[in-house]
Amino acid sequence: MTTPPANPPYYVLIAHSQSLSNPAAPPSTTLSHPVIEYHYADDPPNSLLPQQLGEHVLVLDYDPASPGPPTVKSLSSDLAVSAVKVVDAPGAAVAGERALRNNNMYVITTTGKPAEKCVFLPMRLPILV
Repeated sequence: MTTPPANPPYYVLIAHSQSLSNPAAPPSTTLSHPVIEYHYADDPPNSLLPQQLGEHVLVLDYDPASPGPPTVKSLSSDLAVSAVKVVDAPGAAVAGERALRNNNMYVITTTGKPAEKCVFLPMRLPILV
């Protein structure tokens, strides 16, 4: 496996799956962009908590020294992270030029309560660096 980029994730998408209990269900083809916030080790941890009722917060812990994919956790009781996929972001890199940002795309798959029981507001994604 190659060494992860030193820069924190820049391209992040959320794929919401309706049910993990039904493996026959087709995977989500709808992707959404979370609101990304960068947090550092010396930032107060309470700034990660949801700021409004019903807000979902996912925390992506990115360590460039770690050879594996980053860990992602949900701070919401009705939303869980089921997978994280790291792939090349199409069109992000220019051949022969030094990368100015992390050119990987991070696709986070989530699952939660059935749609008729909850309302999904925009998600915040604090990235711990």
